[in-house]
Amino acid sequence: MTELTTTTPDGLHITVRMPDNHAWVRESLEKACAAEARRQLADTPTPDPAYAVPRAADILDLHPETLRDYMRLPDHHPRRLHYMPGESSRGDRILLSQIHDWQRRNRTDATLATAPAARVRGRRPAGQ
Repeated sequence: MTELTTTTPDGLHITVRMPDNHAWVRESLEKACAAEARRQLADTPTPDPAYAVPRAADILDLHPETLRDYMRLPDHHPRRLHYMPGESSRGDRILLSQIHDWQRRNRTDATLATAPAARVRGRRPAGQ
């Protein structure tokens, strides 16, 4: 048995029991779950990952020093790549949104960079 429960704005609790093998129940639950997932994803802010210079250079297929040269240009220069300064040059980070903005401003032929998949680091078993 599948139980469908809802509460009306007036505070009335409604519960309906239906057999699990009923196609309408399965379809309704799948549609409701998909609609709720879409709503939650639409309301969730999109992450803007930050990359170190070597990783950003790899994404843009540039040499890291070439990328740093773009970062050193004056603020008003159209080819300047904006970044978040760190405590040292090794700590400088470039947001994915800044990479996209730089690509649009410079009308590069390449497709817009996408966030690479997260790297999975190996873990040691517990107790070692």
